[in-house]
Amino acid sequence: MVRTAVAPRSTVGIVVDSLLATLGLYGATLVIAFLAGMFPLLSIELFLVGVAAWGVEPATLAALIGIAAIGHQVAKTLTYYAGAGAFELPRGKVRDRIAAARQRIERWNRRPRLVMFVAAVVGLPPLFLLGYIARPLLSMAFSTFTAISLGGRLVRYTTLVAIARLV
Repeated sequence: MVRTAVAPRSTVGIVVDSLLATLGLYGATLVIAFLAGMFPLLSIELFLVGVAAWGVEPATLAALIGIAAIGHQVAKTLTYYAGAGAFELPRGKVRDRIAAARQRIERWNRRPRLVMFVAAVVGLPPLFLLGYIARPLLSMAFSTFTAISLGGRLVRYTTLVAIARLV
């Protein structure tokens, strides 16, 4: 009898397989994108690259990119409103830390739209962070925040999927 070593499956892999089996490709993409938007340790980008490498048809990939951008934007909308409320509540030392952060972040206010777009496309500074400070520190309207971050994510996902298809 020949025994072969089988690497244990990761928890994330098991969860992704479960989501795919339960919700299908489109539903799983939406859920993973939302979760990745809320918890930056998860990656919708890695999922999309994997699906692209798997050989999914271009029309399906285009739909998945749109679904991923929407799922991610729903999460960013939550961070936008959570940040607006969180900055109004702090007292004492937390308020002092926020004041210090405001001074460092103030340089981003020279070009907040550019900073937001670069964050959405490149990931630096993290869009997760900018979602929380867009309204209270960057004074960015929700419509502007949504248009820039959604558009930037569409560019990011399309670029990554295109590269994955070429490789």
